[in-house]
Amino acid sequence: MNLNNNTSASQLLPGQPLRIGVDLIADKKAGALIVIGSTTKLEKISSGGLTLNDCEFSPEMLSELSKMDGAIVVNESVTKILKANVHLNPSDSISTTQTGTRHRTAERTSATTGLTVIAVSEETSLIKVFENLQTIELEESSAILGRVNESLQSVDRMRRRFDDAVTNLGELEIENTLTNQEVLEVIQRGELLTRLANQVKSEALKLGEGAGLIMIQIDSLESGVLNTLNLVLKDHLHARNFRTNTKAINEISKLTYDELNAIDYLGSVLSKLPLDDISVSKGYRVLARLPGLPENLHDQIIQKFKTLPKLLTASPEKLFEVEGIGRSRAQQLRDYFDTLLKNIGFSYINGH
Repeated sequence: MNLNNNTSASQLLPGQPLRIGVDLIADKKAGALIVIGSTTKLEKISSGGLTLNDCEFSPEMLSELSKMDGAIVVNESVTKILKANVHLNPSDSISTTQTGTRHRTAERTSATTGLTVIAVSEETSLIKVFENLQTIELEESSAILGRVNESLQSVDRMRRRFDDAVTNLGELEIENTLTNQEVLEVIQRGELLTRLANQVKSEALKLGEGAGLIMIQIDSLESGVLNTLNLVLKDHLHARNFRTNTKAINEISKLTYDELNAIDYLGSVLSKLPLDDISVSKGYRVLARLPGLPENLHDQIIQKFKTLPKLLTASPEKLFEVEGIGRSRAQQLRDYFDTLLKNIGFSYINGH
């Protein structure tokens, strides 16, 4: 059961009124049985109890009512407390994996009624949620936060490894000495980073309202990764094997962690073998880094020059021949390419 995807159980995320009330009970080691919602099936297994008229829900009221021995019934939206001190009598014939009386009753009640039932242990303060024949144990926010922060460090390290690989790829692309292995390392690290970030997001959502800052951090660590991966795939995959990136992305997403970590296997999936063969870029990523160049011109430029090495050494006159490229734009491109070449010690003029 996922607290984030369930209307009733999501009320138990940290910071929610129901969770605050349950935590108050656990802190006082009072113990409690709480049923969310009311149905005829619940009525059939209930006896006694105190009916509360127009009792607004509050964490403090829930905690006070838990001092009674019986169960507490709240409405489905957890805005009203309907009953207190209710005795629940589900059938003993319903199988249960629980040991304590309160937890066995909670599991059987949930199985019988289809409602969410919360059990708080008086002795251990353990909180369990029973719903849809599933059971989860609520963790303290501090424990979740500790795991999330540790995982964030892993995401940060992977982001730095990804950035290093992309920087290396950019330099070697311009030198035209880039190998398949170096392309695959960028793809591998980008996919690992994305998967790890998604896992941390899923875990962080358990913090409820406390997840906001963490989500901002994750978004920052993921920023630009998918766009870079798309451009790298567009630059280096063979069109005869992958007409669009979608097929490649789907294939990569299906890989297990072991398969993804094996560069040889990743290379076979993406038709990038042998690993030491030179991979010649088409130039999409280089063009994408030039501010102000309309994206609709990228395909036209690539279609004319085919590869990045030919594009980088194109004269302003040749660039002007591309439909949609004026003389001013052609010179802008030539100046941009000169800057790239000079940064790695090459020269357009000497190259001719």
